Order: sequence, then structure tokens, then C-alpha cells
Amino acid sequence: MQENATSLPAGRALEVPPPKSLLGYTAAEAANILGKHINTIYIWVRPGGPLAEARQLGGTFYIPRRVVLALLDLPGGDAA
Repeated sequence: MQENATSLPAGRALEVPPPKSLLGYTAAEAANILGKHINTIYIWVRPGGPLAEARQLGGTFYIPRRVVLALLDLPGGDAA
């Protein structure tokens, strides 16, 4: 039985694709990876949110890979 509703079945690894931009993941890419609605990502990029390190260029938010990995609790996600 799985530990919780978000855990992966035993023996299955999660593959996180690299961001398409050097700046990080877009809000849509992060939503897809995290399994959240894009509106949730837009709420999370606000100051104090778990994705507050995101930077906006024009109308696009870019979220660093390490921040996304930290939310997934994967290696390389030491968002300190």
C-alpha cells in the first residue's frame, strides 16, 4: 500500500525533464511536473510561497529547477 496519495508505487522512479530554458521551468512546466493546476503555481510564486524564488520576465514566470526538485524531495533540490 502506498504511504499517501502522492507517493509513487514501490520501485518506480520519477523522471523530471530538464527545463527548456536556462532560466528554469515556466509556470506551465512546473504545474505539469508537480501535478498541480497552473493557478496554484501562480499563487505559489507570490512572496512567502513555496515558489517565491521564481522570477518574472515579461509575462512569464521562471522557476529554478532546484526549487521544483526540493518540492518533490528529490536530489539536487536543496532550496536553501
